[in-house]
Amino acid sequence: AFSPLILILRALHVSPDRTKIILRPDKTVITESHHIWPSLTDEQWIKVEVALKDLILNDYGKKNNVNVASLTQSEIRDIILGMEIAPPSLQRQQIAEIEKQAREQSQLTAVTTKTTNIHGEDMVITTTSQYEQQAFSSKTDWRVRAISATNLHLRTNHIYVNSDDIRESQGYTYVLPKNILSKFICISDLRTQIAGYLYGISPPDNAHVKEIRCIVIVPQIGNHQAVTLPRDLPDHDYLNDLEPLGWLHTQANELPHLASQDVIMHAAIMADNDSWDGEKTTIITCSFTPGSCSLTAYKLTPDGFEWGRTNRDSRTNPQDFSPTHYDRVQMLLSDRFLGFFMVPESDVWNYNFQGVQMSKNMKYALKLANPLPFYDELHRPYHFLNFTTMEQLGADEADIEDHFA
Repeated sequence: AFSPLILILRALHVSPDRTKIILRPDKTVITESHHIWPSLTDEQWIKVEVALKDLILNDYGKKNNVNVASLTQSEIRDIILGMEIAPPSLQRQQIAEIEKQAREQSQLTAVTTKTTNIHGEDMVITTTSQYEQQAFSSKTDWRVRAISATNLHLRTNHIYVNSDDIRESQGYTYVLPKNILSKFICISDLRTQIAGYLYGISPPDNAHVKEIRCIVIVPQIGNHQAVTLPRDLPDHDYLNDLEPLGWLHTQANELPHLASQDVIMHAAIMADNDSWDGEKTTIITCSFTPGSCSLTAYKLTPDGFEWGRTNRDSRTNPQDFSPTHYDRVQMLLSDRFLGFFMVPESDVWNYNFQGVQMSKNMKYALKLANPLPFYDELHRPYHFLNFTTMEQLGADEADIEDHFA
């Protein structure tokens, strides 16, 4: 009884009208009041099952352009049970593709490439399998991010300062000029963090206010979690009359707390440099929120300084990090006064594209100038050197014929 039921249900799914005609071919066939299906003899049921099977198979053959006579018994059983069976032509196509891949893999081609590692050492690598010869395509391709960075200036129209959970007597109030903040946002990258040291003064009438007058962009290399700066602090005659007020950095996502990497880095700078006062120096984070930027200012507590100093060599997420290691401080934006930038004498501050030349012990001199954008040509000379290796068809011919030559 199970087999006829499957056939009837599948046939009703294929064509309800034709199935009803097969079940009741004429008026002599009756259905009892307490029955669902008509009352047929065994011979009639055999004929009905054959007709239903032909109905299901013909529908499959018409949809997939398949000759029903070429189907095997196992395929017929699977079709009647409702399984999705690929037509034989598609199966043969898939088999041919698999065999083609197997033949290509059997024909090994050795490819030798010469690359340079992070230490500047030349490496010669020979590969034979196909997957080793495929070019790596990152989801964070710098070309896509370079195009996205051209719209960073639009975010400067929507800058928000977080002032939640700030106590009135909580340290100093920091005033950041809008002109250098806007420029700092425009030269940054949406994913890779960049940083700059803050220098400023207190106005004569209020010692608890710190006006940030200068952002020093030093050589650096970063990722989406942290940024690496040289050990030496900026040194220039223009900074002699200013006091260090901490540092500012970007981050791809807004966090509800200060990152542990920032606490460790700030504590390390304070431990190595007596000029940094824990009460006066701040950490300002500039987070890229959708269509805008969000600023938050923090300062370390004594517990945070001790914790950061003891965990400065931690490679991974250190333990025992708590919100008591930092406090939020007041920060304001102002256009009453203007700030200025200082950059390395070579103008190059972004070493993400030439990391071999960057080290924590490197020396650098400063000059008064606006910083170059993150993806400026001077920051990625190797991209332009690669143009010489491109195939040049007809390179020895002039682009435009010179009739006066």
